[in-house]
Amino acid sequence: MSRGLNLLRNVPIQRKLTIISMLTSGLALLVAGLAFVAYEQVAFRGAMLDRLAITASMVADNSAAALMFNDPASAVQTLRTLSADKHIVGAAIYDAHGNEFASYRREGAAGMFKVPTVEAEAQHFDEESLKLFHTISLTGERAGTVYIESDLLEMHARVRRYASIMVLVMAGASAVAMLVAIWLRTSISGPVSHLAQTVSAVTAQKNYAVRAVKQGDDELGRLIDGFNAMLTQIQSQDRALQDARNELEKRVEERTRELRTEVIEHKRAKEELERVHRQLLEASRQAGMAEIATNVLHNVGNVLNSVNVSATLAADLAQKSKVTGLDRVVALMRLHEQDLGEFITTDPRGKHLPTHLGNLAEHLKAEQATILQELTSLRSNIQHIKDIVAMQQNYAKVAGVKEIVAAVDLVEDSLRMNAGMLTRHGVEVVREYESEPLVNLDKHKVLQILVNLVRNAKYACDESETSGKQVTLRVITLNERVRITVSDNGVGIAPGIFNHGFTTRAEGHGFGLHSGALAARELGGTLTVHSDGVGRGAAFTLDLPLHSAEVAHA
Repeated sequence: MSRGLNLLRNVPIQRKLTIISMLTSGLALLVAGLAFVAYEQVAFRGAMLDRLAITASMVADNSAAALMFNDPASAVQTLRTLSADKHIVGAAIYDAHGNEFASYRREGAAGMFKVPTVEAEAQHFDEESLKLFHTISLTGERAGTVYIESDLLEMHARVRRYASIMVLVMAGASAVAMLVAIWLRTSISGPVSHLAQTVSAVTAQKNYAVRAVKQGDDELGRLIDGFNAMLTQIQSQDRALQDARNELEKRVEERTRELRTEVIEHKRAKEELERVHRQLLEASRQAGMAEIATNVLHNVGNVLNSVNVSATLAADLAQKSKVTGLDRVVALMRLHEQDLGEFITTDPRGKHLPTHLGNLAEHLKAEQATILQELTSLRSNIQHIKDIVAMQQNYAKVAGVKEIVAAVDLVEDSLRMNAGMLTRHGVEVVREYESEPLVNLDKHKVLQILVNLVRNAKYACDESETSGKQVTLRVITLNERVRITVSDNGVGIAPGIFNHGFTTRAEGHGFGLHSGALAARELGGTLTVHSDGVGRGAAFTLDLPLHSAEVAHA
């Protein structure tokens, strides 16, 4: 199975959707077809056995008198009536002592049929025939036995006929399934492919005027809206940076020409001015490029991971950027426009100006390298976001509806939704599933509770000084209840209760735990917490009713 998934890893999403649809429908049709053929074979064997038992009973009734009067010829005549059934290979009548009294062989089957030793009343199938022994009773006493043997040619022909029909039905249904899959796959893969192409165009061409076309108001549509909004911010910042760079280059060029005219006689001063000129131009170019790359890489990586967070991170990066140091350099140069050459060569602050510009350029290069590293994870983030969106769509479709689900599956789904965060922060996940109970609940509400508990456990581990961060998930069944426990070795908590605003995080607001406790109560369960104290971890236990699932199965 894992090898098949690896083969599909690099297949385009449209082809993946088609392959999945074909495999699912084909497997379902195959299982249904095999079940139908098996049922037909069992039913036909039963009908064949009933028919042969009726025939044996009629032969027994008609041959009782022949046994009574020791008339083998009459018994043979009775057996010859079986020639009307072309599938009866042969038959025999035994007297009360088990000796052969009369026999019949189908025409052309003389070598195929041998009269067996008499047995008690019984019937059994072998690979090629059905054999039946039936007792002949006369005035309540056993007078003899009838034996009839029938071939299974009709049953084999019937099985082959049903197998042919199943193959034809599977072929036709598979063709229809492929057409439907091809018709429907663009509704899912189209927006994702279009967004991926837009991302490639932006990163390759540095063209921030490109916009992804929104194709619906679902999660993908909102993702595209966020991506376009991010591009709009980047484009605006890029335009402002470009204007500032052009203005800076223009002013530097003008002032350089003035300095060259004033100190034409001084070769050393001229060389120094040219060096400063080149450094300023390079610093301006690198500052603009680094700022653009910083905003592009940072915003693109974060909008695909979390659209709500991307705008905030972009704003923080812009505020903390060292590009603002250029404004101070320009202001200082404007202050000494009339004596710039003397200021650079004699004034202590002027002498540090080239070094300051060099340090600024190095810092901007470091910022650029950091964000370029984040860009490499863009493709995996897109796939992860698609999985989360698909899972959220799946749960959103059934929100408010009770259904029978496995508690372990809900726990695993909550881990998958937090997988990226747990991996990035080096949190080890330990699973202790002592049972795999079923519950009949609104799984959307249960999942919301579990996702919040796993996320809080991760934050608790981050805020502690423990070297080995660990989150343990335990599932047990006790007293007709299922208990799901999420524990961590994080900062722990002081004794408290689930009042509104209760939280284990310093910057948290407590809404998640409070709403989780209310949701658990609506589900007929409870959400409790236990901690041995600050710095000793905490364990949150979600207790849910188990009896509802059993009632559903009853």
